[in-house]
Amino acid sequence: MSQVTFAAFSHVGARRSAAQSRSQDKMSRVMQATAALLDESGAEAVTTTAVAGRAEVSIGWLYNFFDDRQGLLEELMVSGLIELDKRWEAAGFSLSGPNWRERVKAGLEIVIDFFDASPGFRSLWFSADFSGRMLRANRLHDDALAEYLAATITAVRPDAPDVPLGVVTQIFVGMLDKGLDVAYRNDPCGDKDVVAEMCRASVEYLEHYLV
Repeated sequence: MSQVTFAAFSHVGARRSAAQSRSQDKMSRVMQATAALLDESGAEAVTTTAVAGRAEVSIGWLYNFFDDRQGLLEELMVSGLIELDKRWEAAGFSLSGPNWRERVKAGLEIVIDFFDASPGFRSLWFSADFSGRMLRANRLHDDALAEYLAATITAVRPDAPDVPLGVVTQIFVGMLDKGLDVAYRNDPCGDKDVVAEMCRASVEYLEHYLV
């Protein structure tokens, strides 16, 4: 899965990857500092100077990887979605086989746990800065996820509506996006009723198509 979705991030975030272990450690501190500032004070608090100071790296080192604060915010989004994809991949999130419901429910639990445990990512998701290249990259990620899920389908109901499977999975992914939006926009813990309905409705939708 991660190989399929990674292409969505080719033009956002850091200009290059941190190759050496020391640089990787600094990059990790930079991302932690960015997330902490987002959660504590909002996106407007994220500046290259503030992040460098909090992460205890030089501003010169930071500019080796990021052009500006937008790059920092983009990299936080990218690193968050890559981490989510890795968790999904490890859990075998797919629509294959007769036990697809269990796979979907496991995938839903993972994304809910991710939102619960990622306050910086949540703050960015609902900020005015989540626009432009970030919004386009997120949509490309949704497209890649839907394409991946459609390719994993192994059995379709004989009485299923005549709808392309790629459209079915696009709608499914859209249901998750909207459900998370409604659940977390005003409640950092996630509205439990909304989360439960998102899970129920998304599985029920797929049941119209999958065996």
